[in-house]
Amino acid sequence: MTTHVVETTGRGNACADLAALDDQIIALLARRRELAQGLPMPPGPRAVDPAYTGAVRDTTLRYVDGLGSGGELVARSVLVLCHSGGERD
Repeated sequence: MTTHVVETTGRGNACADLAALDDQIIALLARRRELAQGLPMPPGPRAVDPAYTGAVRDTTLRYVDGLGSGGELVARSVLVLCHSGGERD
């Protein structure tokens, strides 16, 4: 993990706190990716797999409920980063 120096001059600890939250979010997404990659691949194309499309819908709704209008963008990003198959690092 790369650590960046955060300038807090005139801003108290807000910038350092945000950087710490970013580190936590990155760690959580890495853990989510690890868990998702342990799931079996869908039997066919994801776009027509009812279980996958239902999971996408449910995940998106959870993020929208928690974050408002920007939640859909976040949910889609999470789903791209943390999927159950395809290319793996």
